[in-house]
Amino acid sequence: MNLLYYLFIKATSKANQKEGFTLLEVIVTMVVMALLATLAMPTIQKSYDRFRLDTAIVQLHKDIRWAQKLADREQGQVSITFFQDKQPYRYVIQTVSDRTRVKTVELPNGLTAIQATTIFINPDKTFMRNGHVLIRKGEVRRYVYYYQTGRSRVTSIPD
Repeated sequence: MNLLYYLFIKATSKANQKEGFTLLEVIVTMVVMALLATLAMPTIQKSYDRFRLDTAIVQLHKDIRWAQKLADREQGQVSITFFQDKQPYRYVIQTVSDRTRVKTVELPNGLTAIQATTIFINPDKTFMRNGHVLIRKGEVRRYVYYYQTGRSRVTSIPD
């Protein structure tokens, strides 16, 4: 009997109570979330910068490999020329014999620096000389090294 009374009283008293959060609880929760987002933002931004830089350097490496195939197919020298005069930095792949632009690529905005000289690729897929391309955004640096043997690789400097 006590059990039925207890269940009946509790059920009817809960029906009269209002459920939900108070305005103060919602505001405190929002402030805590905003504080956590503010603390996490530098880490998120740095990760995003690294992602964009990694994407750009991988694309550059793919384009170098593609230009080697183009030189082999056309049986002529191909050049990759870098334009570092203004943002966004860009590079152009073209055949040397008739100066035909084959491809123009813009690198992401906000890069701190790019250091590169024109890359010449011979018809046998070798490079005219050894060298590297440096792309930098803030403290993050990525390199593409290329060798006269025709090999190339991507590397980074520890942050």
